[in-house]
Amino acid sequence: MKWPFALFLMMFFAGNSVFPVPACGEEADPAKFYDYPKGAPFYKLESKEKTGEYEHFSFSYASALQTDYPNNTVYLDFYEPKGKEKYPAVVFLSHIAGGVPQIEGDFCRDLASNGIAVLLVQTAYQKDYKFSRKWLDENIKECGSDAIVQLFRQIVIEARRGIDWLETQPKVEKDKIGIMGLSLGGIMVPIVTGVDGRPCSMAIVLGGGDMGKIIWSSFTTKTFKKCLEEEGITSEQELEKRLWIIDPLTFADRCKGKPTLMVNAYFDTAIPRNSTEQLWEALGKPKIIWIPSGHFTSLFTMGYAKIKTFQFLYAELVDREKAKKMEPSYYPQSPISNFSIDTGKLLSDDTSYNVDIGTDNRYRDITVGAIQQNLFNRGYFGGGEVLWRASSDNRYRMKDIGGDVIFGSRLTEYTHGFLEYTYEAVNVDKLSDSAPQEFKNNVGKSGVSTLSFHWERNTFDDKLYPTDGSYYHAGFGVAAKGLGGDYNFMKAVGEGRWYFTMPFPKITFAFRGMGGWMDTYGEAKDVPFFERFMLGGPDTVRGYKVSSIGPKDADNMPIWGTVMLLGNAEMRFPIYRWFNGAFFYDVGGNWEHLNRVRFPVDLQNSIGTGLRLKTKWTVMCFDLAYPLNTNKESRVPRFEFNVGLPF
Repeated sequence: MKWPFALFLMMFFAGNSVFPVPACGEEADPAKFYDYPKGAPFYKLESKEKTGEYEHFSFSYASALQTDYPNNTVYLDFYEPKGKEKYPAVVFLSHIAGGVPQIEGDFCRDLASNGIAVLLVQTAYQKDYKFSRKWLDENIKECGSDAIVQLFRQIVIEARRGIDWLETQPKVEKDKIGIMGLSLGGIMVPIVTGVDGRPCSMAIVLGGGDMGKIIWSSFTTKTFKKCLEEEGITSEQELEKRLWIIDPLTFADRCKGKPTLMVNAYFDTAIPRNSTEQLWEALGKPKIIWIPSGHFTSLFTMGYAKIKTFQFLYAELVDREKAKKMEPSYYPQSPISNFSIDTGKLLSDDTSYNVDIGTDNRYRDITVGAIQQNLFNRGYFGGGEVLWRASSDNRYRMKDIGGDVIFGSRLTEYTHGFLEYTYEAVNVDKLSDSAPQEFKNNVGKSGVSTLSFHWERNTFDDKLYPTDGSYYHAGFGVAAKGLGGDYNFMKAVGEGRWYFTMPFPKITFAFRGMGGWMDTYGEAKDVPFFERFMLGGPDTVRGYKVSSIGPKDADNMPIWGTVMLLGNAEMRFPIYRWFNGAFFYDVGGNWEHLNRVRFPVDLQNSIGTGLRLKTKWTVMCFDLAYPLNTNKESRVPRFEFNVGLPF
């Protein structure tokens, strides 16, 4: 999140409380603390954005609760689905820097695009976080625990008024109004639901309970903790007694039975893990998803949180069976698709298809396959592929046809492990007299029989053009004569990809790191040249000819390598509608043997700029790359074209 939750906790102080804060146990019904005068406020809708799927309106009105903060305005954004006679709705409570639209806005747009209206509710100190921070710095010495309560009270009351407003909208299904919150908003969700009762489902992202523990133990609240100690509060337990009326644990029992999803960061220190677990237990142990990040670094996994939250809300408010089928399809070793085509019910809803053309960085190759999900209703998957590839130059010609069989299991929500058996029938002929000895060793017909194990984790928010998430892959394979082939060699590869989008402006940063190693065993003397790593071209290091990076023969022609390193960095930004721009940096090295690696001397680098044309079915990439190393080639800009993103 842009600003820590601690800023919110320290933001409201000074003066006398408008409503006296009850002592622990004083109120027979703590919900009365959040009563407010009913009545429709004056507002004027302003259209902000129109698409074919939704329209975005904004409006504002005065808060029902006067606070010491100089701006008493409540800001609301309403995302209305188009083409619907009736639709469910969600009240969305934002994090501390709610004025940044690309965080909450992404959630809102996805929901509205799929028939769920969203009302984003933000108070002035969330909307104007830059001024709020300055105001806080000038007044921090006057902070006090009673004033924290007033801030929470205002958010709860304004969330309830948001529900009132939704119920006045003729198209909103009044019995299908859910609520969700992010960070600060996630803490407020159980309070609103427990006090009000009208929300039919809850999604809590990066929230927790036990306010005394959160403030006393969180590393982000050290400054505020010092203020409390000066006020005379000396322990976590004493603080909890002061804040019981704004603690989600106070109202959690009233929320039991409500469909609930919690998404929390495993390494969160702003909302300590035991605070999250306390709320989870108090709510009756609903479904909880742990993301591998901290509170603020959750930005890197927000795409995954968005997918799971959307699926949950769609299941509860629209169609439970359809929501089950919205699980992002999985296809082994295919984090990004070249094409996205709706296959309908060609085989079954649980079947994923893949067509790759020229994506293996060889001159010509085609792979076609299908994977059946959820085999035996146990989370297993299996399937197969057929492949064809061919390459040639003035030294040789190679043709290869084969296939593989895959069987694996879903290990966790987005982690998979699988075994793969591959057999390839290879024919190498038309060798010239100048062909290197490595090529002559593999002349004729032969077979490559390989058994490999793979581990993958993929949390991309989109398979065609991801903007958030990460991908990890580790694989180890053995080609063996004992498996019916003609070669003995081993191969290990590892890869990581990371995508995150800046809140404002909406710029996506994409990174990839990859490495690989191959070697022979037994009586084998060399890894066949057609199985070695190849670098250069639109998928790897742009600006260099396809497969040109690495060891060369006497005529400066590539013979490829058994050790490979690759790194890519790209900044992608919107230009207009379907068009996006990009700046990139690529670096890679390819060596014949491990003992010949010279790092970083042999690394080849390039920089460039590009244009991405996004359609519903594919992404076309046009790149102009400039090689920074000669690689014994002309040091001139090179135009690259690719169908699908390079990574």
